[in-house]
Amino acid sequence: MIEAPVDYKRLEARRRTFDDLEARLVRLAADLPARQVHEPLHKMRYAISLARLTHVRNLDGQDVDTTGLLHLHASQLRTQLLPRMRDAETFWDAVHDVEQISRDSRRTRESILQHLPIDRASLEREITTKKLIIASGGGGGAGYGYPGVYDMVDRIGLQPSLLVGTSIGALMSMFRARASHFDLSSLLAAARALSWSKVFRMLQAESRYGLPATLRLFLRNALGSLFIEDGRQLRLNETAIPLYVVASGLTVDALKHDLNYYEHFADDMLGRRGKFAMARNIMKATAIIREFLTRPETLRRVVLGRAEGTESFDVLDAAGFSAAIPGVIHYDVIRDDPRMTALLDRLYASYGITRLGEGGLTSNVPAKVGWESAVSGELDGHRNAFVLALDCFAPSRSRIAWLPFQQAVRQANVAYDMKYADLYLPLTKTLSPLNLVPQVEQCMQAIRWGRAAIKPHLDFLQVMMEPIDVLRDHNP
Repeated sequence: MIEAPVDYKRLEARRRTFDDLEARLVRLAADLPARQVHEPLHKMRYAISLARLTHVRNLDGQDVDTTGLLHLHASQLRTQLLPRMRDAETFWDAVHDVEQISRDSRRTRESILQHLPIDRASLEREITTKKLIIASGGGGGAGYGYPGVYDMVDRIGLQPSLLVGTSIGALMSMFRARASHFDLSSLLAAARALSWSKVFRMLQAESRYGLPATLRLFLRNALGSLFIEDGRQLRLNETAIPLYVVASGLTVDALKHDLNYYEHFADDMLGRRGKFAMARNIMKATAIIREFLTRPETLRRVVLGRAEGTESFDVLDAAGFSAAIPGVIHYDVIRDDPRMTALLDRLYASYGITRLGEGGLTSNVPAKVGWESAVSGELDGHRNAFVLALDCFAPSRSRIAWLPFQQAVRQANVAYDMKYADLYLPLTKTLSPLNLVPQVEQCMQAIRWGRAAIKPHLDFLQVMMEPIDVLRDHNP
């Protein structure tokens, strides 16, 4: 890990151009004869990946800054390749220059190895291999399609190195994080066992860390038995696949009403039925969310599992806070749990917050969290990563009542986060966001929709994730 504060703006300026360039290169090559493009494609990808380097972790565990020695190579490559990645015809123009590009890459590589304390194996590892990060966004019941995506990615032999989830995305990610290879059976077993009364209750309860709301979310009661490790609840730093969960910290200035207002905000919504009532309910929920979204300076993005001191956060507590929609769903830690309450007290003090809740207020599709985690060296020092961002709440005219809500969230933070995704995948067919506890048959339908959504992108994903051929020291 880099001990000094990470300059993400500098890393973005250096890396994202080459991330986008590599993706464009691979997409263009996909429509061309494989035998003709394999070698030049790998040579150009090697050059791009070399130019993208910012730090390399050597065998001693030291992160070595490479940007100075790579400045000229990066500048020349932009000039050579960017204008030629428009279409298949200009792609072939780049192929004609591939040997010159390779010679420049060899000289640059040799200079790095001569002048910096970096061993050849560590350098080649960083250049030629990628880590997969899956960022799953919020959207209530619409997120039940995510397991279909996880399943298809697992089927082609790809295992995520990091999962980042917001709200329903956190809930689905925690099931994916339990084992190295995805098994739908545990998720379906949970769906069979769940009922609305097990997951939600309407009752007066103490509010300690979460914002009061009409519905109380009881995740530990509903799913606690599935997340046991050594006789206690599974923690974020114990999952088989690393898991980060995005929540939003609310400062005092974020609360425009007293706590009683939020506790009873949705009381009258629960009894309404019919399409007209549904639209009114959505409009009312949208209004309160807008109150928070229009004042981002009063919110704090909190990445549980990544923020200092939260690594041992209970998985279910993390997902519960992330899914707590202001005024609608309340999650809290009011049980006798000195470890978690001490952890939360320290978190609240360090962030200057008074409540913790819905992650979508600050990052509804947490692609940037995933990208930041990679470029800061959190994936065992490996910074070459591919971010797959899943969005079940993308604006869609097929659900016209939800459109203003979806557009508000897109404008507030999703549009910004999307530029950190190497593949942004909106799920166009989903369950209703209000279908929070679907039946098994509905879960299976959502999973099928998720599988269908990712299927056209699997070839691109697989090529982007396959190791790049190491550039020979000289032409044969």
